[in-house]
Amino acid sequence: MKLYKKYLSKFLNQYNGILSNEINIKYEELGEICTDTRKLKKNDIFIALSGENFNGNTFVPIAFENGAAFCISEEINSNSIHVKSTLDFIQKFSAFILQEEDRIFKIGITGTNGKTSTKEIMASVVGQKFVVHKTQGNNNNDIGLPLTILDLNENVEVLILEMGTNSPGEIEVLSNIARPNLSVITNIGKGHTLYLKNENEILREKFNITKFFGSKNFLIFNADNKFLAEKCKNLGFKTISFSINSDSDTKGEEISDSYDEFTIRINKEEIRVKIKAAGINNIYNSLSVVAAAKTLNIEPELIKKGLEEYEGISNRFNIKKIGTNFIINDSYNANPNSMKTAIQMTNAIFPKLTKIAIIGDMLELGDFEEDEHQKIGELLYSEKFNEAYIYGSNYKSYLTGINKKISATILAKHKDISNFLDLKKIHNTVILIKGSRGSKMEKVLEFLEI
Repeated sequence: MKLYKKYLSKFLNQYNGILSNEINIKYEELGEICTDTRKLKKNDIFIALSGENFNGNTFVPIAFENGAAFCISEEINSNSIHVKSTLDFIQKFSAFILQEEDRIFKIGITGTNGKTSTKEIMASVVGQKFVVHKTQGNNNNDIGLPLTILDLNENVEVLILEMGTNSPGEIEVLSNIARPNLSVITNIGKGHTLYLKNENEILREKFNITKFFGSKNFLIFNADNKFLAEKCKNLGFKTISFSINSDSDTKGEEISDSYDEFTIRINKEEIRVKIKAAGINNIYNSLSVVAAAKTLNIEPELIKKGLEEYEGISNRFNIKKIGTNFIINDSYNANPNSMKTAIQMTNAIFPKLTKIAIIGDMLELGDFEEDEHQKIGELLYSEKFNEAYIYGSNYKSYLTGINKKISATILAKHKDISNFLDLKKIHNTVILIKGSRGSKMEKVLEFLEI
């Protein structure tokens, strides 16, 4: 049974955002909470959320046609609860549920890179011992996080929440709703610098995941990240560090050349694992998860099993072999840190192969946009890439960095790649595909006939 049903009546009686409510709710018949009429089923509750480009209240009639039990909206409708703000309603209701259900152990995850992968690895490991509920996809904002909570089943023991941000104040809002028992900050780097101007601002924003911490809370942080290593000293709550290069509580050692096998040292224990989703980024992500798992007293054999069962996320450094060639699909998103890591990992894993980069824009960089694209162009040469195919409005900055040191071609459209690359005619080559979400670099795969 959905947990929200247990608390809806109590919450409605004390919530001060209701303008009118004269409906008779048959709680035993209620389905799920829904914000999309295309997915709504009979007896679901429809919450009419609104955004910049849509007014959810206009979908109320459709919700009733599809069998909604009742609606919650910001306008007066028959058989509806009229509220000041539907966003405030879901945020306050989700926070209320977690306050009442304090038996649920809550894990919050943030950072510049690796949030979603860490969340998925965490679910794989923690799920070996506990009933887990997690953020779906990357629904990590002020709407997605409360909806994740409102979707809880009553048997859930551990809640894993990803927390994203691109402007000041967002993490504090999410932390106030979730009040995590344990939080992970994967790293601090350049990303979303259109609204967060530098790493110090990003650190300040991400660190708000600890805003409501007390002495019994845990923060797990990357000790190899200079910003976090300095910040996480003499705090009023418990900290657990993870690293590869620095001294830490949870250390990754003896890493294989293919970056898929390594040893974890924690509390004088050793765990040797071989992961399916290779890469230095997923080694770091795994280390943070191990640190969290130990606080939950998860046995080493279950930790190992959970790490090794994780298969990676679609479009995130997925390696596919085609004949003698390899395609690395890392098209889901990009910022300077993740682009740098992807390029370096491609060279580290495939040092002897011909290397081709098909890259798109890195977005939301503000004043750093030109400089960061130029640095990536320089990196392609230093990491021994042979060719680059560039899509997007920042092509000139990429070209400035490349400085004619390797072959570079501009793609006006994704499909133009078919004019230059035929996988049947190249051999012993690795192709890295990466760009920000707005660049939609996964479209390149279609025209490479993959």
